[in-house]
Amino acid sequence: MTRRSHPHGFTLPELMVSLAIGLVLVLVISTMVARQEDIRRGVSSSNELSNNVAYSSFLLDRELRNAGAGLVGSTNWGCPLVASLNNTQLLPSLQAFPAPFDSISQTYVIAPVVVFAGAGANGSDVLMLSTGNSGLSEAAQAVAPQSATAGQVQLSNTLGMRGGDLVLLTQAGRCMLQQVSTGFAGGTSPTLTFGGTYAADTIAGVALTSFADSNTSGTAFVSVLGNVTGNRPRFHLIGLNTNNELVSYDLLRLAGTTPLALVEGVVDLRVLYGVDSTGARSAVDTWVLPTAAGYTAAALTNGTSTAQTALGNILAVRVGLIIRSDQQSRDDVTAGSLTLFGDLGDTLSHIYTVPTGTTNQRYRAVEFTVPLRNSRF
Repeated sequence: MTRRSHPHGFTLPELMVSLAIGLVLVLVISTMVARQEDIRRGVSSSNELSNNVAYSSFLLDRELRNAGAGLVGSTNWGCPLVASLNNTQLLPSLQAFPAPFDSISQTYVIAPVVVFAGAGANGSDVLMLSTGNSGLSEAAQAVAPQSATAGQVQLSNTLGMRGGDLVLLTQAGRCMLQQVSTGFAGGTSPTLTFGGTYAADTIAGVALTSFADSNTSGTAFVSVLGNVTGNRPRFHLIGLNTNNELVSYDLLRLAGTTPLALVEGVVDLRVLYGVDSTGARSAVDTWVLPTAAGYTAAALTNGTSTAQTALGNILAVRVGLIIRSDQQSRDDVTAGSLTLFGDLGDTLSHIYTVPTGTTNQRYRAVEFTVPLRNSRF
């Protein structure tokens, strides 16, 4: 008689041991995956921060190094600019600038750089920059006395000027933007004619014919700032919006009518002036807050000789940025605060308090100094 064999399954102890081993493996693998994901996020976050730091520093360094180019002569500094666009007053602006620049003065003055302390999102600083973009702008031409008439002025010559050029007329603390008429080709002829979207005979009560007239002291000058279609001048504001973006707003609206986002993840922007307090304008010997007496935005833009002197004594700026990654880690990776300008003492240093609930995001503080190569005259 043949005996049948019956298959045997796992015993209960064997099953329990198998489950225990499986749970241990799952736990080990899960831990390794979690750690790997944390490492990946950390690397990705660090790379993101590095890229944003490098790009934001590059942008601001470029803008600040070029600030003041083409603004010939010390008499331009602090000069309120009148400008028209399509026969409508553009500057001084008749309404507040768009956010985040809605608290900035609507009167724009010619100066390499002016800092509006605390005027940006979350109390950050705002930069106002003026930059021409034409080789001819380094040599302003005098306007012939009593030669300004509707739509034109008389110079010694108009060599190098062309249609669409934006020019700056200055005299006795007054500045006016005009546009060279379409099709104009400069040469030995002394007559410079104006026309186009930025041309107007009277802007904000200032008449073109009042430049170089017999009732105005001093000589009037014309300098080329750039062209509407190519090498455009840059009169703009730079600051932070509520979305933690570094944004720029073109005051002449050559680049559009709304602020342009430049870099994301920037949560604070602070600026110090590097000043030669001796007046020799040879080297920075002190750093000054943009809230200090004589160096507030209001003081630097009031058009006085004192303001001109102070603007000329600013030889550099020191910029501090706090940049944050959007990626979150499982654990806290940032301390509760970061310090900018810590080497300058308590009076000039700035402490940024990390918002509650964001210490699991990586932050980075970056500082750099930029000489204003066009500030001395």
